[in-house]
Amino acid sequence: MANRPAFQQMLEDMKAGKINYIVAYKLDRVTRSVRDLEVLISELEKHNCYLICDRDDVNTSSANRKIFCKNVNSSFTTRN
Repeated sequence: MANRPAFQQMLEDMKAGKINYIVAYKLDRVTRSVRDLEVLISELEKHNCYLICDRDDVNTSSANRKIFCKNVNSSFTTRN
């Protein structure tokens, strides 16, 4: 994520309270790294922001949020 200036600006806007949702077509447009996704989800939770990916049925503001986060954490710990 560090080599993506526009993405970093979006994260700064999130931290400043300027945005509440990050909307992407697919999750792989946000990140392809499980580690980066875990960091992103943690940041989203800290700043009451949500991730929605239309084609992958990802919506961290809905009831499936905890299931999604649990699956990400499971994937992360399995790979390390």
